[in-house]
Formats: sequence, C-alpha cells, structure tokens
Amino acid sequence: GGQVIVAPGTYPENGTVPKSLTLTGDGEGTNPAADTILAGTGRNGSGIYINDNVTDVTVEHLRVQNYNTATPAAGVYANLSNHGLTVQHVTTVNNGLAGQNGGGVYMNGPVDDVLIDNVTAHSNRSRGIVIWNGFKTNITITNNDVQFNNCCGIELQDGTASGVTITGNTVKNNIDSGMSPLGLTSGAGPNLIANNTLENNGR
Repeated sequence: GGQVIVAPGTYPENGTVPKSLTLTGDGEGTNPAADTILAGTGRNGSGIYINDNVTDVTVEHLRVQNYNTATPAAGVYANLSNHGLTVQHVTTVNNGLAGQNGGGVYMNGPVDDVLIDNVTAHSNRSRGIVIWNGFKTNITITNNDVQFNNCCGIELQDGTASGVTITGNTVKNNIDSGMSPLGLTSGAGPNLIANNTLENNGR
C-alpha cells in the first residue's frame, strides 16, 4: 500500500513488483536529468513485472524501453489476475518480441478493475496494449497513444469482457488490427467504445 518514488535517471535493470504499491517515476520523456527511464538493452525479461495475484498496483510517470531480448517481455507485464491495476502516464517503446505475448502493456486475466490511461505505446515488437484470457471486468482504456506496433494496437484477447470503456484513444499505423475487443458481454455493466481515432492499421 506504500509508494516507491524513483528519481530521474536511466536504470538498466528489471523491476519486479511483489506486493500492492504505487511505483512513481519523475517523468516519461527521454532526458535522464528530468525523467525516469528503465532501459532494457541487453537484458532478459520485462521492464516492470508484476507477480501473480498481486493486486492494487499503480505504475505511473516513467518510461520503459528496449526490453526485447527474451520472452516473456513487455514494458509493463502483469502476469496473472492483477486486480486493481492502474498504468498511467507511462511511455513504453520497443519492447517485446514479434510473434510472442508481451509488447507495451500486457496483462493476463481473469482480472477486474483496470485503468490504462495516458499511455504512449510506440514501436513495440508485439502488441501495444493487451489483456488476455478469462473474464475481464470493469476495464477502462482511455486517452492512450498507440502507434507503429508490430502487431495489434489495443486488444482484449480470448475469453470474455464486461463493463469495458475504451474512449479517447489514438491508434495508428499498427501492423495488425487497430482495436479488437473480443468477447464483449453483459454482467459487470455496459460496454462503451467511442471517440477513438483509428487510421492506417493492418486490418
């Protein structure tokens, strides 16, 4: 339930989150004097890996780049049933491997109460933002900039989903589908997909 504050700088390391906490950087740009940058060049695994069943985690105000040496790999990788996850004001660039799970922000359900907001997911080698498997409920994906990813832009993949809000996103120039929210159903509330900009995606 506490807060970990990461100062500006470049950190060539893998971060693992084993408990409920808020991980707060100092900015998501490219200047290590002012921003918090996790750098994955030459490293195996993900930038930030959240352990199974760890709930109520927030990741915010940082940049994660170049975690693409081995799988599973993503900028932020929430491995299983990480209810109450918030990822906001995060930039994830050039993460993941083509043809593999991972990419920019990756989650594995079933999962409830997720907010992915103001994330920039560019040029990841797999998906931009994706939640896989199980029943996904109360999912909010808003105001994200998802471009030039080697697979899909924004996905709810496999399983079912309810209480989904996907609004205000810019999804452009992704190799595969722009947005593919599969298995929308009832149970947790209405589903709303509105006011998104999609251009020049593969299908």
